[in-house]
Amino acid sequence: MKTFVLFVILCLTFFLSISKSETCPFSQSLVTGASATYYTDPNAGNCGYENLMGPLGPGNLFIAALGPNLYNNGKSCGQCFNISSPYTNRSVVIMATDSCPDSGNCQRSSHFDLSTQAFDVLGAQSIGVLEGLTYFKVPCGVNGNVKIMMKDGSNDYWTAFLIYNSRVTIKDVSVKITGKTTYTSLSQSTYNYWISPNMVPGSFDVRIESVGGEFIYITIPKVESRKQYETSSQFSVDGCVGTPSAPSGGLGSPSTGISIGTPSDASSLTLYVLFSLTILFLVILN
Repeated sequence: MKTFVLFVILCLTFFLSISKSETCPFSQSLVTGASATYYTDPNAGNCGYENLMGPLGPGNLFIAALGPNLYNNGKSCGQCFNISSPYTNRSVVIMATDSCPDSGNCQRSSHFDLSTQAFDVLGAQSIGVLEGLTYFKVPCGVNGNVKIMMKDGSNDYWTAFLIYNSRVTIKDVSVKITGKTTYTSLSQSTYNYWISPNMVPGSFDVRIESVGGEFIYITIPKVESRKQYETSSQFSVDGCVGTPSAPSGGLGSPSTGISIGTPSDASSLTLYVLFSLTILFLVILN
C-alpha cells in the first residue's frame, strides 16, 4: 500500500512539473553555436516596424536582423530571443525587427545581426563576429494589447495588415468582409504585412491567430490607409520561461539567472506541496 501511494504521488509530481513548460506557445529549446555581428542603422527594418522608437516599434534599440534561416520569410518578425555570450557571461533579450540577407555571416544557420546596443552586452565591437553564442525564444515584454495597422496605399478594394505589439509571433490573419459568413486566410509577405487583395467598401472583421493557436478578433469600420487600432486583448504566455514580470520589461534586460526548464513560482509551490504530502503519507502509514 505504501509503495502504491508513493508511486501515485510521484507520478502526479512528474506530470505537474512538466505541464507548465508544455503550455508555452512556442518551443524554448536552447540552441548552441549561434553567431552575431552588428550594424549601426537598425531603423526601417524589413519587418515593417519603421522607427524603432515610433508607434510601431518596440520602443527601444535592442533588436536584431535575422539571417535567412531564422527570419523564415518574415515568420519570425516580432519574435524575442534571449541570447547568451561566453565573452561577457551575460545575456540580452532582443526582438527580431529586420532581415539580414547578405552573403557571408548572415547565411549561417543561427546568425543575429544586432544593434550596437545589444551587441555591446555580449562582446566588444572590436571582436567583429561573436561565436559560440546560445539562445532560446522568449515572450516579448510589450505594453498593452495586440495592435493592427493598415498599410499606406490601402483603399476600399485592397489593403495589407501589420500586426504588432504582440508577445508572440503570428501564425495567421484572416478577414471576413461585408456580406460573407466565413473568414479568408491571408498570405504573409516577406516584409511582414498580411495582404488582403479582395476587399469591398464597408466594415469587416479581422481574426488574428497566434503561433500558439489563440485567436483575437477585431471589427474595423472601413479600410483606411495607415489607420491603427488596438485590439481588446493580448496573447497568453503562461508557462514560458523568461516571461516578463512587468508589461514593459523584457527587451534589453540582462539575464536574471533563469535557465531552461526552471519551474515558475506557482509550479514550485505545487511540487513543494506534493512532496510534503508524500512525507505525510509515509509517516501515517508507518
